[in-house]
Amino acid sequence: MSISLETSHSQILKWFQLEFPELTKSMNECTHHFDEEHVNPYHLEGTIWAHSMLVYKNSEIFSPNRHHVKWSALLHDIGKPLACERVEDRKRVRFIGHEGISAFMAIDILNKTDMSTEDKLYIFKLVSLHGSLFNFLKSDGTIKADLINKFEGNAQLLEDLTHQVRCDSFGRWVDTDLVDDHDPLFAQMLPDHFEETIASLGEDVYRGDKPHQLTILVGPPCSDKSTEIKKLLLDDPTTVVISRDALVESVGLKYGQTTYSDSWKWLKMKEHEKIEKEEVDAELMKIVQTARREKLSVIIDQTNMSKKSRRKWINQFEKDYNKKCITFLKGYEQQLLCNKERENREGKRISKWVTLNMLKGFALPMYGEGFDTIEYKWIPERF
Repeated sequence: MSISLETSHSQILKWFQLEFPELTKSMNECTHHFDEEHVNPYHLEGTIWAHSMLVYKNSEIFSPNRHHVKWSALLHDIGKPLACERVEDRKRVRFIGHEGISAFMAIDILNKTDMSTEDKLYIFKLVSLHGSLFNFLKSDGTIKADLINKFEGNAQLLEDLTHQVRCDSFGRWVDTDLVDDHDPLFAQMLPDHFEETIASLGEDVYRGDKPHQLTILVGPPCSDKSTEIKKLLLDDPTTVVISRDALVESVGLKYGQTTYSDSWKWLKMKEHEKIEKEEVDAELMKIVQTARREKLSVIIDQTNMSKKSRRKWINQFEKDYNKKCITFLKGYEQQLLCNKERENREGKRISKWVTLNMLKGFALPMYGEGFDTIEYKWIPERF
């Protein structure tokens, strides 16, 4: 079955269930409720699948001609079964970081369609951002000013995101005895509430007029960052590559650890904390100081999945450096496959649990963080 961006809602849903039966099953089996006596007042409909179908139907009703919204509505919560945690003392379940897991799982699904890479990337952005708007609403219903900073250069993205979030907000049954009717989750999550903010934003940002270059790589392990580094070094062989993993492996080898995994575990032992601080962290800072002093171009070769981790490097090279971000997008299943192959080849093991935690911490890079340019590398499926 040929599936495109414009394929009808019903045909996409049929294809999704036939192509991904295990995922469909997991969404049907995973519930928002703790147990039959402790139900989630915001999700009386129960399962992840039931909620997703309500959201998906809303996209057909509210935004019938916004095809990217349609796809993001279907895929926005596919990561919830993997993110699900039971909080025993509070008798509830939570899904912290499911947005990032959903976004990277969506890559595997989108790669099985006939969409353009540009359309796939746009849907990925909507899925990864679908929970973010709630952070910008004040209790009185007004919008925080820093929303403009976050979405600088992304007016269309914010507009479509408001449509997706409206579908999400009304795609649930709510216990009105426990949930305030004026809760911003429902009262303010409407596209017209954001019209003034959207009108103040443009499309694209470029401020790259400084003499030196800082390039921050963003992506989970095994997402082809090393291949990109080789290309960048061909353009400027004097560029300094800062990799904490490389230092961990180097220091570990010095103390008899033969693989990265062994080195990492060894340095994390309490009795070796001093070695990690004095030899790994100190050497890392020495490289940073040398690069700044000699005004060398720098590549940060780490996962940098969170805004906080990226901001640390931007602050280190605030003056005289253009800040470029390159984000590598490889599907979750592809990551697991690649990690297994690398473990067999190099002995460098990244567990499924570590990978999921990295995806939970993912925040889509935005110009408001301080970047001058942002690029994306969409990694095709390889099976």
